[in-house]
Amino acid sequence: MDTPKNKKKFAASKFKAAVYQKTPAPLLPSKPKVLTAAILLEIIALFLLPIWRTYKVAWVLLGASIPIGAWLFMRWRIYASVFITPPRTITNLTNNRWESFLFKGWGNETLKGHILKSESGSKDMILYLHGYNSTLGRGESRCQHMNSMGLNVVSLDQRGFGEQKGKYEWTILKVVADIELLLEQIPEIMGYKPTNFLIYGHSLGGFISIRLSSHPSGWWEKALKGVILESPVTSFPLIIQQNLPGRAIMANPWVRHILRREYQRIHPDLNVGYSNAQIPFWGIPKTPLLVIQAREDETLGSQHFDLLNKHFVDIADVHVVDQMPHTSKVDVLERREILEKWINKMI
Repeated sequence: MDTPKNKKKFAASKFKAAVYQKTPAPLLPSKPKVLTAAILLEIIALFLLPIWRTYKVAWVLLGASIPIGAWLFMRWRIYASVFITPPRTITNLTNNRWESFLFKGWGNETLKGHILKSESGSKDMILYLHGYNSTLGRGESRCQHMNSMGLNVVSLDQRGFGEQKGKYEWTILKVVADIELLLEQIPEIMGYKPTNFLIYGHSLGGFISIRLSSHPSGWWEKALKGVILESPVTSFPLIIQQNLPGRAIMANPWVRHILRREYQRIHPDLNVGYSNAQIPFWGIPKTPLLVIQAREDETLGSQHFDLLNKHFVDIADVHVVDQMPHTSKVDVLERREILEKWINKMI
């Protein structure tokens, strides 16, 4: 139950990585919505009212509406590519030792998390974060491997993916806020504060991990011992560029204007702009950093890894792995061996 006491507790917490103000309801309809409604009414009138088709003004309005309609369509394509997640795919967990729990995320929304508790009674914990358009279930083998090392594993299907809600008006800052709020509630869920804490991020989960570990807060600020990045995203503009309809469109200032206006509308307390949603501005981890990179990254290419090498080469332990694809649905022995050696050194 969301009691006033809980609300007060979260309001008093000093979170650092994301934004938390809920999107205000608009007082007036937006211009795109008004224009879309007007064009639809115009088309309906042409079909249903024969007398309207006899007026010259009807065809003049239709001619003027064509470029406006094209503008609205392209605007919608841009919006849908960035702020609406793809159709959800649920990947069921196979290990029956997973325990689920509910927590309050961004906007005070109820979300579901999962914990795979250590069988050794350890109080060490690792947070696993999957990539874009993925699920916890796809990376479950990684979680089971880390659990076999004696770690408690906490994870979730992130907002907009798998079993989690939040498909519309999706932003990465909402995801970061969800995870910060999840971590805030871990001591209550577990009954203790984990002694040593690690973060493992795959792909976009790696980008989130960079942000979190660069702006730690609460109990885990002191407990955080290291961060593992597997084939990580390092620039959100590069991701948006991949998802938008046509890469050349990114050269148009109009596109950046749309993205900026929508982010400002969704997050009135916005603290990260489009141009600085990439490393090093996005953050520099303050703890030991392990990078396990697929040599032939069929999803991200080389741009993200090149950016990481440019800015993190002096602070990261980097391993490039042959025969390892980007997807978390496939695992390789070399990745496991690198991870085991590094974690044993950290904790």
